[in-house]
Amino acid sequence: MYRVVIAEDEPLIRMYVREILELNGYEVVGEAADGFDAIEVCRSKKPDFAILDIKMPVLDGLEAAAIIHREELASFILLLTAYSDKSIAERAISADVMGCITKPVDENTLIPAIQIAISKHKKMKKLAAEYSKAKTALEDRKFVDKAKGILMAKKSMQENEAYEYMRKVAMDKGCTIAQVAKMMISAMK
Repeated sequence: MYRVVIAEDEPLIRMYVREILELNGYEVVGEAADGFDAIEVCRSKKPDFAILDIKMPVLDGLEAAAIIHREELASFILLLTAYSDKSIAERAISADVMGCITKPVDENTLIPAIQIAISKHKKMKKLAAEYSKAKTALEDRKFVDKAKGILMAKKSMQENEAYEYMRKVAMDKGCTIAQVAKMMISAMK
């Protein structure tokens, strides 16, 4: 079950959005009537996502979205708007929102928008994990290559011998080749 915070300054719209969400299996963990309170509710409740109206008092939805995103208080943000103009879209992009839903809100637009946002968020999260893994592998490869060079120079080994030596040490010690390479680089400087 996904946990959501709703921020909308009009109580009737907020109540209607809450009803749509709850009828579709989402758990509304907090509500706010302005952008400042939306941030505070997200800080305390740590929702999966937030739905923010753009036009709210104190801080508008875009200002609140930027802070919620920067502080990682919700996985993603959807905006509600009665307006559609280019400047709002540009601000929404820079606030890293996942999408905009034009008012009046109904179940047939809200739920698909949420489902699309959830799907996109999952894909982005998977890509970030793959990127991180690839980046780590590339960094580890640099250490392994450097350690092979040191072994080749100091112990007169061939490249494949140096690699096999580090691989055997890693297996014997129950660690990765990268850990062995880092240790050898430190020890042989």
